Amino acid sequence: MSPLPDDTEALDALARHGAQSTRWAGRPLAFVQQTGSTNDDVRAAARDGAEHGYALVANAQTSGRGRRGRVWHSPVGANLYLSLLVRPRITVEESPMLALVTGLALARAVDRFVDARGVTVKWPNDLRIQRKKCAGILVEGAVREGVLDTAVIGIGLNVHRRDWPQELSGIATSLEEHTEQNLSRASVLIAVLEECERAIDAMLLGGSAKRALIEALASRCDTIGTRVDVDGVVGIASGIEDDGALVVRCDDGSVRSVRSGEVR
Repeated sequence: MSPLPDDTEALDALARHGAQSTRWAGRPLAFVQQTGSTNDDVRAAARDGAEHGYALVANAQTSGRGRRGRVWHSPVGANLYLSLLVRPRITVEESPMLALVTGLALARAVDRFVDARGVTVKWPNDLRIQRKKCAGILVEGAVREGVLDTAVIGIGLNVHRRDWPQELSGIATSLEEHTEQNLSRASVLIAVLEECERAIDAMLLGGSAKRALIEALASRCDTIGTRVDVDGVVGIASGIEDDGALVVRCDDGSVRSVRSGEVR
């Protein structure tokens, strides 16, 4: 395996100068060489009063995690490990939308670097390239007075990595496996922050902006049209509702809306 490109300095410089192309996402932006979990660090910052848009990117994580407590492999210098703080003030029922719109944002960001035809979102929180997982999203929130007051959006996006542990071989991929470009994680980070801002703004605006977002998401969601088993709800995934629920047409003829779960 060839050495990973050393783009750490570019990430550090970006953090020091701030995300100049966004209004709030990554303003401010912090960079650390290593941490246990960027989500944990940003949750702590939120408790200390960090504002909407604060973001932290790490060169490595020692305790990265995904949904349901799964380990997220976070080797040094290989990928993008990012957590973004938002203060959305949305209902708890709407909260699944955050992971989904972030997935759409990642897809749009990745379009800038690889062939968009193979870049899709898997409900509820994965980005895939040619059906292989390229990124995972973990949203952890705090409810206050009946609404989601704070949400930390954790993003693990595979950029440079080409070697995979046995359990991920054949099911994981990275951006560099699908492009001839010499990618910089700083450039990828800028694209991710720009697209997250765009998508989250549309979600929070509501109305026609949110409806257009749902339609764009549905067009990129490779779960729709496939047969699924979501924690015992079995049938054909047929759409996404305004709150992010997956619509499943079950084998018995009924239609169910599933707001969370593991797709098999």
